[in-house]
Amino acid sequence: MAPLRILPGVLFALLLAAQLSLAAPDASDVPGAPEDDWRDAPVCVFGMPEAGYAVRNDNTGYITEVLRAALAPAGYDLVHKDIPYRRARGDLAAGRIQCTLISKNPGAQSARSVICACDLVVAYLAADGFSGLKDLADQKVAHLYGFDFEELLPVPIRPQTTYDRTSAIHMLDRGHVRYVIGEETMLKEAVRQTGLPLTEFGFSRFKSVDVVPIFAPNAEGYRLRDIFDRRMAEMAASGELAAIFRKYGLPEDRIRHILNADAP
Repeated sequence: MAPLRILPGVLFALLLAAQLSLAAPDASDVPGAPEDDWRDAPVCVFGMPEAGYAVRNDNTGYITEVLRAALAPAGYDLVHKDIPYRRARGDLAAGRIQCTLISKNPGAQSARSVICACDLVVAYLAADGFSGLKDLADQKVAHLYGFDFEELLPVPIRPQTTYDRTSAIHMLDRGHVRYVIGEETMLKEAVRQTGLPLTEFGFSRFKSVDVVPIFAPNAEGYRLRDIFDRRMAEMAASGELAAIFRKYGLPEDRIRHILNADAP
């Protein structure tokens, strides 16, 4: 076999390419070069079941949008993960997600700034009446999948979970369940969506809750909590927060309550 021959011009080109590759400085070594431009933005995963216009499956909803607006200036992207609430609390404790929601409390992980206020009600057929939570005992009660309403009740129920509120209202209307539990505004909107007369139903409020974000029990979680509280004060003062709430149709009295409900 004849020995391999490299033409002089080809050899020169190979040597020149090698020299240039060795001499080329790394981008991070160039004075004034931007650092870490290739890195993705840090992500805050918000775990929560779908909750109507507050938390939607398409990564929108007024709670999701407020969280995103609060964390974006610090460089965080917010991603909603649709998971049952009990799982969200477990994933938060394990650090698999960075944020979920909880009723306002003085815990170290939870934010001070209220992001949502809701009135929980029992819906029933007006013709049947309702005299109090004791009526729920051992009855079929429909509620949205992913929420542990049973933990809020003083009596045992037979939960019938559904994936949308209109289905729960139809179940009530047709006698498949005796009661429905949920947030008052959203249940009344579900009745309107079914086309059934609102006067056919009664609504008995049993709990009003101010809701705040709660973050993972680690250094990043505490940092996110502090960023959120600081930004909520800024957005409230600038009007940005109220604008987000109005975009989703929150009543003015509810907006005023949220803006003035920060824990001491």
